[in-house]
Amino acid sequence: MTGFTLRHSCALGALATAALYATPAFAQAEVETAGAATQNDNRIVVTGSYIRGTPEDAALPVDVFTADDLAEQGVDSPLEFIKELPSVGASLGDSNQFSTDAQGFQGVGSLNLRGLGPQRTLVLLNGKRTILSPGAGFVDTQLMPLFALERIELLKDGAGSTYGSDAIAGVANFITRSTFTGFEFQGDYNFIDGSDDNYSLSGLAGFELGDSGNLVFGAGWQHRSELGTPQRDFVNVGYETNPSAYSALATPGLFAVSYFDTGTGTVNTQIRPDVGCTDLGGTVDVGRCYFTYVPFDNIIEDENRYQAFAELTVDLSDTIRFRADALYSRSELKSLNYSPAFPPTQGPNGSGFVSAFTTSPANPGVAAFLDQVGLPQSSATNPIVAVTNVLYRPFGYLGNPRDADRGAGYR
Repeated sequence: MTGFTLRHSCALGALATAALYATPAFAQAEVETAGAATQNDNRIVVTGSYIRGTPEDAALPVDVFTADDLAEQGVDSPLEFIKELPSVGASLGDSNQFSTDAQGFQGVGSLNLRGLGPQRTLVLLNGKRTILSPGAGFVDTQLMPLFALERIELLKDGAGSTYGSDAIAGVANFITRSTFTGFEFQGDYNFIDGSDDNYSLSGLAGFELGDSGNLVFGAGWQHRSELGTPQRDFVNVGYETNPSAYSALATPGLFAVSYFDTGTGTVNTQIRPDVGCTDLGGTVDVGRCYFTYVPFDNIIEDENRYQAFAELTVDLSDTIRFRADALYSRSELKSLNYSPAFPPTQGPNGSGFVSAFTTSPANPGVAAFLDQVGLPQSSATNPIVAVTNVLYRPFGYLGNPRDADRGAGYR
């Protein structure tokens, strides 16, 4: 993957050097008051608790990542920033249909510090809590307007005594550019092999309001193109290496043909796999066709994300600052690629996926199946009384006929 970033600024935003609030915040920059020791002049102090005085080099340090740091690393989304952190466990953001934690949260990002779960990492915007993803219990990090960020402060230690159980793993605070003045436009384009590439556009404007106020607003758009699993060899490593990616519920499937012997009055059942498994890309093991659904899935789904952000800051006095933030974010993920069909879980023969369905002996395909697998045709003395679908799914390697791009034999 290669990419480039185009950024143009008419004016640069100034770093906030004085911030006093009526309520404490996770992190803030302050200039030491008059009369302080000389060595503390203009020193940025980061607070990781309600007690001021947790600098970056303390026993519980806070990592600070500025907007310039992110730009130098080529970070174009909160997800890319999170994936680069060594202290982060499994996090959402890319498609992961095989994890129950990820199902239903496509397009949503999370931050999982120290692998304790995203519900145990507190995510703040300008030192304040923001909304949680419905049913998730954690903040969608994809909401954060990267184009308006001044820095990200990361406390990689428990802060539950300060914030509660949602900060047991740590705290991440996304700080916006509240004193930015001028205009800035930014574009990113990432070339990705096997994909239609990723790109984004954003703009930010800031204005001074007299001697004590500042207004910042901007908007951005991000696009991620679909990246299918067949485009990466590490996903499809084969049955011998990763059998967990294969299922015995396949098409071609496993069928049982039951004959009634009129001479003895007994039923004789023969079990045979349908033909064509290896021809279509499956694997035969212990007489069954093993089907892998992985090639039909995506590593990254096609996504569009729209954001708008505004912030008004006014110093009402030397000790009181008024600030109002507004954030709009919309993520669009219109389709998902899945297995062509899931196994049946309920059929005429009862619940479960084993022998839940039968095929009529009069079905025209039964005669061809019998010839292909070497079983006798139905006769007066040895009629077929049942054909049972022992292990199968409606669509397997044959592909879903409604999905033209991933049809029969898709790999």
